[in-house]
Amino acid sequence: MAEPSWLKNMNKSDYLQEDFDAKGHSRYTVEGLDKSDPAWLEKAAKQVNAASGDDYVKLDAGLLTVNQLNWMLRDTFGELTFVDDNNQFLWYNRPQDPNEKMKAKRVPGQVGSTMSDVHPDIREVIPEAKKVVYALRHKVDGHDDVYMPVPTGNLRELVLHYYKRVEDEQGNYMGIYEWVQDLYPFVKYFCETTGQKLVVDPDATTGATYRRNSDPDAKTGPSTKVAEAKAEAKAAVKPVVKPVADTSTSASQH
Repeated sequence: MAEPSWLKNMNKSDYLQEDFDAKGHSRYTVEGLDKSDPAWLEKAAKQVNAASGDDYVKLDAGLLTVNQLNWMLRDTFGELTFVDDNNQFLWYNRPQDPNEKMKAKRVPGQVGSTMSDVHPDIREVIPEAKKVVYALRHKVDGHDDVYMPVPTGNLRELVLHYYKRVEDEQGNYMGIYEWVQDLYPFVKYFCETTGQKLVVDPDATTGATYRRNSDPDAKTGPSTKVAEAKAEAKAAVKPVVKPVADTSTSASQH
C-alpha cells in the first residue's frame, strides 16, 4: 500500500509494541472464550444474551431491529470491518452472496479473532498493520484517519483502504473501522454527470508510483494512453479536471 509520509516516518520501536494477540481487556471484552474459536460469535452472543432478529436496539438517533441493522449494513457501499481497542476483530458487513470476491477477504469464522490471526504473518503485513493501529490509537501528529490506496495494475481502478479512529463521547479510543472500496466508479460517475474528464497533471508531485505500477492498457478497463494524456494536459488550461464539449460520453482517465 502507498502510505502517507507522516505514517512512514513513525518510530518502528513504538508501533511494534501494539499487542495484536489481544491479551488485554476492553470495556466490552467477552471473557472466558477462545478468540480463535470459529464458533466464537455464537458462544459470545449466548454468554451476553445478545439481541438478535426482531429484537429492537435503541441507537443515539434511531430505533431499529437487529434484522434492520444487518440488512442496512450488508447493503452499505463498500466493505466495512470493526476492530476494538483490544485489537480483537469483532464485525464485518458480510456480503449476501457467499461467492462474492471481497477486496479485503473476511469469513464468518474469523469474527472474534485477534489481529494476529486475521493478518498473514508474511513480509511486513503485521508490522504495517500495527503501524496504522498505533497511529490511530495515539492520534499521531493529530491524525484520526489513514488513507491507504492499493495499486492494482489498472489506472481505472483505485482500491482505497480507509481507517478511522472510533471514539466514545469522552474522546477515548474505542477501536477502528475500516472501509474498503474501489473509488473509480464514483470518479467516473462524477465526470459523466458534470461533463468533465481526467487528465494527467504534468506538475503533480504525487501519483508517480501508482502510475508506474499500473498497466495503462489493462484488460479490465479501456485503453489509457499516458503519453497522449500528458500531451493533452500540457495544452490544457488548469485546473486539471476540465470541461469537455460532449457530456454524453463516458469519462476517460489517462
